Amino acid sequence: MAVRYIYRCLDKIKYLYKKYIDLDKKWGIVSGCLFLLFLISWKLLPRNFSSFQGNVLFMLLLNCFMCVTLFVRIKLPERYDRMFCWLLLASAPALCLLNTEEAAGNPIRTMAFLMVVLNYALYFLVFLVLYLLTNRIRISICLGMSSFTIYALANSFITEFRGNGIRTADIYAWKTALNVSGGYSLVLTYQRAWVILTAFAVTLLGLRCDYRQKSVKRRFQATAVTLCYLTIVYNVFWNDEFMEVNGVKPYKWELTESAKKHGGLLDFAAGIPSLNIEKPPSYSSAKAQALKEEGAGQDDSGLNIHTDLNGKKPDIIVIMNESFSDLRQAGNFDTDTEYLDYFNSLQDNVIRGYASVPVFGGLTANTEFEFMTGFSNVFFPAGIMPYQNYVKNNTPSLRDQLFSQGYYSIFMHPMSSNGWNRKNVYQALGFDEAYYIEDWENPEMLRGAVSDSGDYKDVISRYEKAKQENDNVFLFNVTMQNHGGYADGSYESTVHITDLEGDYPLTEQYLSLIRESDNAFKELVTYFSQKDDPVLICMFGDHQPSVEDEFFNEIQQRTEDSDIVNLAKKYQTPYILYSNYEMEGQHFDNVSINYLQVLLMEAAGLPLNDYQKYLESLYKAYPVINVNGVMDREGNWHSWDEAQNFKEIQDYSIVQYKELFDR
Repeated sequence: MAVRYIYRCLDKIKYLYKKYIDLDKKWGIVSGCLFLLFLISWKLLPRNFSSFQGNVLFMLLLNCFMCVTLFVRIKLPERYDRMFCWLLLASAPALCLLNTEEAAGNPIRTMAFLMVVLNYALYFLVFLVLYLLTNRIRISICLGMSSFTIYALANSFITEFRGNGIRTADIYAWKTALNVSGGYSLVLTYQRAWVILTAFAVTLLGLRCDYRQKSVKRRFQATAVTLCYLTIVYNVFWNDEFMEVNGVKPYKWELTESAKKHGGLLDFAAGIPSLNIEKPPSYSSAKAQALKEEGAGQDDSGLNIHTDLNGKKPDIIVIMNESFSDLRQAGNFDTDTEYLDYFNSLQDNVIRGYASVPVFGGLTANTEFEFMTGFSNVFFPAGIMPYQNYVKNNTPSLRDQLFSQGYYSIFMHPMSSNGWNRKNVYQALGFDEAYYIEDWENPEMLRGAVSDSGDYKDVISRYEKAKQENDNVFLFNVTMQNHGGYADGSYESTVHITDLEGDYPLTEQYLSLIRESDNAFKELVTYFSQKDDPVLICMFGDHQPSVEDEFFNEIQQRTEDSDIVNLAKKYQTPYILYSNYEMEGQHFDNVSINYLQVLLMEAAGLPLNDYQKYLESLYKAYPVINVNGVMDREGNWHSWDEAQNFKEIQDYSIVQYKELFDR
């Protein structure tokens, strides 16, 4: 009896196997290769990998199992198979949303329900469009999961490097991202490993979905549904009232908080409509002209500088130094070696202070734009890159003003000309010469970038060559030495922090690089101090570095400053103007970078145009105009939410709009 029962069970198993199981030899070969790939990946993972014994290991083994069983096809009734495929198509966007936010350190449980729904709607839209185009759920899931996994990882890395994720304006900056990515360490964290493995698991499930719509009528119905869905999504994101009432618009003043509140993809998509600049309220060309003339006509200025040039025009060397800053501005700390010894020792014929810049940890070209044009980023949409969007052949700049005074202009940057559209920008601005890394011959390198010392040697060489044929030279140099990241194991730090509780190796490597910059600046100043012709040197940092967040948290806890002041100080870098001629030494402790070209013109003893005179008068009321903090004449700091309602700020937006967009 027992033997007969066993045979019956075996017959039943064979029957069920033949009815519901189908082996696909072609997929068997594929699954075997994938299984070997996962085994190799598992072997290569470091034993100390975060959560190696936990969820990541479980997901890795699950993927191995799914690879092996991929060639085993379970034959379900068509109705159930169709339900499974549609359920997977609806679930995949939710997993993409979860993966993207978790990888960026923003758990979706912290987001408002509406924001989660809107994010899901965007992810689902992409999957739906892919299905409409291919009529294959399998292809839709594979393409959608692959694309959003790449997006999640890229967004995670960018968030780590610069403090905020992918923005709408980054569409124009992909070449720059490729140029500088080599300086950063791409670390496979637990969250990133989880993103990859879960995405692969869903993709493997998607490969099982053979379902496609064969009926032409049903395909037309699916197309109609997709188009209706697309119309609804479009109307939601281009509905200003809905965006305002529900707080969906990206923040201009804090990009990190904006991404955390809205979610990465929603924050990206919500920024698309605002790429176009709208006219300020009550704008007219005549009103803008009247405001500019009124400001330019004021006699007393807050930026007057006495010089003893006797009618001579100085040569002008401007250095925008990559990530150059004094981190003690954010909060005090001690080191075993001074890192800005020479910079701080300069006293004679020097103007110095701190410049408020529009960016932190990256987006260099926005600071560059403010200095070159005197325009402020505060009136632009969140995350916009003016060098990518707004600089045209007729865009006014410092080069125009100096050209009218007979200056020969040179731009230098020891990095690829692709970065931030610089090649086109400096052609449009009319620079006589422009040099990029392709033009450097055997440069001195430090951590894979041209050192400041090597860069300045080339500055001197090109300056001397230009002086042979020109009376006055304006040279604008953007350095690269101090670019992040700061985890280069081949570079030994020479500056160490001595009085903080945490260990901050990234900060110490950064401070060591600043010490190198300080020594290089000494070489540059020493050379030009001995010239017979008058020379004016201006140097400033483009932004503070992206080092450990814990470092900033610890040093700012030592201060008694308000939150708005602490934020403003993270967006300040030191500037200095040095001349080899007699110049009244002054401290303009706080200026925003859009005023710095006016200060430069005053120090050079050169006439200002009407817009620069307008900026001088505006400086008296608001020495700092920055989206991360506005300072009034009494030294009080205001948030941008508050300051954007001040009359002088609104007038500034009108004048700037005319100068930039309505000439």
